[in-house]
Amino acid sequence: MNEQGQNFVLTISGSDSSGGAGMQADNRAILAAGAFPLNVVTAITLQTPEGVEEVDLVDVERVRLHTRRLLDLYPVKSIKGGMLGSLDIATAVAEILMDFPDIPYVLDPVLASTSGHDLLDPKALAYLRETLMPRAVLITPNLQELYALSEQPREVPPLVAAQGLAKYIKRFVLLKGGHFFGAQCEDWLVNPDGGQEVFAGERIESKNVRGTGCALSSLIAAHLAGGSSVPAAVLKAKRELESSIRSMADRPWEGPGPAYL
Repeated sequence: MNEQGQNFVLTISGSDSSGGAGMQADNRAILAAGAFPLNVVTAITLQTPEGVEEVDLVDVERVRLHTRRLLDLYPVKSIKGGMLGSLDIATAVAEILMDFPDIPYVLDPVLASTSGHDLLDPKALAYLRETLMPRAVLITPNLQELYALSEQPREVPPLVAAQGLAKYIKRFVLLKGGHFFGAQCEDWLVNPDGGQEVFAGERIESKNVRGTGCALSSLIAAHLAGGSSVPAAVLKAKRELESSIRSMADRPWEGPGPAYL
């Protein structure tokens, strides 16, 4: 397809050497949703079944250059943000995105890996909350990220914490249900005034779930690029992710995550 007919999605995220999460998962999801990914790499990570073993941040000026050039040269329809790694990179990205206010930005605020490896300098947390998150149309935190970014104690119910964060940043917050229990996997989309919409689906037992957070936010960004509203994009993305997880559920080994078959 030529450039005039293509929905370009810019990803700003880390690279996963194992192919299960990060930029690699972003690209598979965006292509599966019918859009085309452009990539700014913020970090090169060594990831294995044992977890994140090494993280090398990309030079901030290279991140700045790549982000600016891609946004200047391509008709980008949406932006997906993932791992940023440092305050310097977060600041550089935010400064550039302020020059493109009409492009919807979905932020997956990656703070740490599932294995517990820090993927964002704690000094950048306040900056995300005060500057970068208000630039997004939607943020997609997991439970750990939600409590860290909302500055709420764990005693506060997750939905209440998500409502408080949505009101504070005046943006949509997607509270993902993957870390909860029960036969249903319920994701709550909280709007800026605190109202919410629930997206329920089957909870699929599978070892192949690495990178699902990356994939979900990328699928949403791809559908925003196609003109969907935030709620419609979330619903489409959730259904597509469920289908992909189901396609890998019977694999007897812990693999690279959803394949988007």
